[in-house]
Amino acid sequence: MINWWNSLTLASQIYAAIAIPATLIMLLQAILLLIGFGVDGDLDGDGSPDADLDHDGLGLISIRGIVAFFSVGGWAGFVADTGGLPVVVSILISLTAGIIALFGVALLFKSVGKLQGSGNLNIEYAVGKTCTVYLPIPPRGEGLGKVSVMLGDRLTEVDALNYGDTPIPTGEIVTVLSASDAQTVVVRGTNDKNANNKGGISKWNSDSD
Repeated sequence: MINWWNSLTLASQIYAAIAIPATLIMLLQAILLLIGFGVDGDLDGDGSPDADLDHDGLGLISIRGIVAFFSVGGWAGFVADTGGLPVVVSILISLTAGIIALFGVALLFKSVGKLQGSGNLNIEYAVGKTCTVYLPIPPRGEGLGKVSVMLGDRLTEVDALNYGDTPIPTGEIVTVLSASDAQTVVVRGTNDKNANNKGGISKWNSDSD
């Protein structure tokens, strides 16, 4: 193994160092998805869910997409470099392959999300449950985040609006107050100063539409 590593060019070593851990993470994600755990968070540059505000948007910048970018791009660059192509060409091939993978993953999971949304799961069953935030939720309906919530016997990722005045970060446990529409819930964070104020939820939902 050491001899193989030492036989590589510096560029190939860099590509391999990127591709190998990214591939292992991708395999772990696949295993978790198979056993029912969603692992993702769609983020734009400032950690807000702007990239996923539109239900018809792709949500390109995601954990799954980034991992695919580095895994596919890294291996493409590695193959190009070990094949004797110039470093500049291998970089271009690596970036192109990574971008294609990024778009491919976004399109795949967008299609999966639409299938989930059109399924038989009733989002009303989430009301009253606690769930985990994996995409930060801005305050007072200023944008959509996402939560992972059990619907039936399946862990499902749904859009979420924040009832409170404080942004809710990834990983926080929240309570589902109501369903805003067929694919969106209204949640309240544990640190919400209005935690005891349960009135006006229906009115707030209609105002945020």
